[in-house]
Amino acid sequence: MKLKGHQLCVSKVPIFAHLDDDELVEVFAKINTSHLKKGDYLYMAGDTNESLSVLHRGRVRIYRLNPEGKEQLVRVLGHADFTGEISLFNDENIHESYAEVMEDAQVCTISRNDIYELMQKYPNIAIKIIESFAERLDESESLTTNISLLSSLERLEEYIRTHAEGEELKLKMPKKDLASYLSMQPETLTRNFKRLEAEGALKRIDNKTYEIISL
Repeated sequence: MKLKGHQLCVSKVPIFAHLDDDELVEVFAKINTSHLKKGDYLYMAGDTNESLSVLHRGRVRIYRLNPEGKEQLVRVLGHADFTGEISLFNDENIHESYAEVMEDAQVCTISRNDIYELMQKYPNIAIKIIESFAERLDESESLTTNISLLSSLERLEEYIRTHAEGEELKLKMPKKDLASYLSMQPETLTRNFKRLEAEGALKRIDNKTYEIISL
């Protein structure tokens, strides 16, 4: 079966990738697509969470606001990433985060009821969703631990180790968002990058790419 557009996107999502062509056709029939502009919101805190959203094109930043109104970045979604899976495990079905479009985006959505129907028919979908949910929970707990126990420099070093691609670090989000994700001020992040460069641990290739020398 030759796939196109949103079909190709959904077929690459881990929770659906194991399905055969006939099963994927069932999934495609339940998909709605929407186009969002930079600065739009896929959802906001307080909105009802009734669907699973898969990003086909663009980027979306997921963040929360603390009681003082300061942003805390949760993650950045890219091609074939998805959000909204918490609605499958939470009866309240209310978003606690904001999903802001960073680049013009095409989003594929599947309603909560349709996902339930698919999970009943194809249990492996449920297993894959749980695996993804557990992975994100583990990442969140690790970040919380790092914020509590590590200095800002150590947090950056740990981020580099876990996100390196071979001997390169390619930043997939603006530095101000990375600073928010690592719970530090942008100025602190800049100083830490410069310190690692001065110590010979990193070599800056361009604004988003660093060569890892020794870390």
